Amino acid sequence: MDHASRLDRLIAARERPLLVSSLINIRYLTGFTGTAAWLLVSPQRCLFVTDGRYGELATELAAGLRGTDVEVFTTGMLDALAGLIGDAPDVDVEAEHVTWAFLTSIQDKVPGTLHPSTGVVERHRMVKDDDEVAALTAAATAGDAAFSAIAGLAAAAASENELGEALIAAMRNAGGERADWPPIVATGPNAARPHHQTGARAIGNGLLLVDYGCTVDGYHSDMTRTVWLDGAPDTELLRLHRAVAESNQAGIAAVRPGATGHDVDEACRAVLRRYELEEAFLHSTGHGVGLQIHEAPSARRHSEDVLEPGQVITVEPGAYLPGVGGVRIEDMVLVTDEGHRVLTESPRDLVGA
Repeated sequence: MDHASRLDRLIAARERPLLVSSLINIRYLTGFTGTAAWLLVSPQRCLFVTDGRYGELATELAAGLRGTDVEVFTTGMLDALAGLIGDAPDVDVEAEHVTWAFLTSIQDKVPGTLHPSTGVVERHRMVKDDDEVAALTAAATAGDAAFSAIAGLAAAAASENELGEALIAAMRNAGGERADWPPIVATGPNAARPHHQTGARAIGNGLLLVDYGCTVDGYHSDMTRTVWLDGAPDTELLRLHRAVAESNQAGIAAVRPGATGHDVDEACRAVLRRYELEEAFLHSTGHGVGLQIHEAPSARRHSEDVLEPGQVITVEPGAYLPGVGGVRIEDMVLVTDEGHRVLTESPRDLVGA
């Protein structure tokens, strides 16, 4: 990962210092994976602040980052940060990633003014470079590998919980490093709950919805498939699946540079509206994927986010009928110069898994 170029771009764009406190943003800028760090990014330089547990790691990372010094504090963290901020007249802070108590405590210790700032690093993170796309693709491939064995995994699992654990193990065997969130495994009527809490219900031979992913180099995959494990599904579920499958493909087709998140969402909704199922679509169409499983840009009704080459979003329409079940099909889609490329390649059929 080219962390040096990312940090250089941020430094060049600064007019006054920015205190970066989000560990995800710090990882994006430096590669740091510890649990305690701050970056003070100024127009000329960057200060990497951490405690003694990570001093050696921070020094090693900073050696590859131009204009970056490391400060390992041994006294209180607030005092150390205040000392580094010094007499700077104005400093931006990541408003979404600090508490009011933290903000007021720092403000009491420095003469300058702290200003709330939102989305500065996140806007840089929206467009992925080649290394990031490679990691996202590898994570998606691990998810595909797990799904290729879904019938066997489901047959061997006694419950939703066991199948979730089996999916994680299968992704790890295929190169996935970890699953930062538990898989959603929903059987039968449980599939009518979009974010069902995976539990002890037996898998059975009917409807199964799985929503899961893993990470590679910290970058996530996210995929949902809905299958019927044995026998013939009823007419209503066939209709649900047909509608959602068409909606998924319409949404993917709408992904291109210059389109908005609203455009993608509306493409999905238009299909479900035709099937009189829009009211059964209980969530937004999609979200960005990267170092976080949910990040910008968004694909929802009122999203004005404009898609650009290098962004990766999900397209995940669904339809849910309480007491019957639900269907969701989710894919990860890379925005390219020419249009898009789907990163998740698993079959989307209801039967034949």
